[in-house]
Amino acid sequence: MIRVVAMVEGSRLQVAGFRMLLRQVSSNISVLAVVRRFDELGHAIDGRAPDIAVLDVRTLDPALIQAVRRLRESAPSVKIMLVVDIIDSAGAREVMRLGVSGLFSSDADPHGLLRGLQAVSAGDVVISSTASGPLFREPTGPIPALTAHELRILRLVAKGLRNDEIARQLAISPSTLKRNLKPILSKLDATDRASALFAAAKAGLL
Repeated sequence: MIRVVAMVEGSRLQVAGFRMLLRQVSSNISVLAVVRRFDELGHAIDGRAPDIAVLDVRTLDPALIQAVRRLRESAPSVKIMLVVDIIDSAGAREVMRLGVSGLFSSDADPHGLLRGLQAVSAGDVVISSTASGPLFREPTGPIPALTAHELRILRLVAKGLRNDEIARQLAISPSTLKRNLKPILSKLDATDRASALFAAAKAGLL
């Protein structure tokens, strides 16, 4: 069971609609609370121990970024997934730097959101194809020397695929994939998927 607390900033869904959407998509999602404002989010999380905080917002504006920063400090074990109407490059890079585990455009279909929730709950980082454009635009750092095989793996990671799914696509074993991931993280000076994707974004690799 994936335990979710959500904040809906008056975007395309009403609060009741958001709760209903998640329940209709999967019976494996428990919606613990749905709030309207950033200042209600911390109270909703306190005492409920959710797995994921889903923030459905209009833009990656300073208020959102500050809310993400506060949430990372106050509840570091809670993963954060953003569903955003308008995604800009600077905002996307900043929220990924802060440790957001999921970034989706608001036009994502419900089953795509469910897949994202499942992947984030499993510890992966997921960026939807629509959101990846702004994130991986305008390189701002040096370009690491990745091989073609390493780039392919990195691009599959950016799609939010699990290790077993990537291994199947590449026709290699999961243990081989893990060995292949180590030099990628090393070359990107990253410790995990989130920091690897952020470094790749800065370098314009994807």
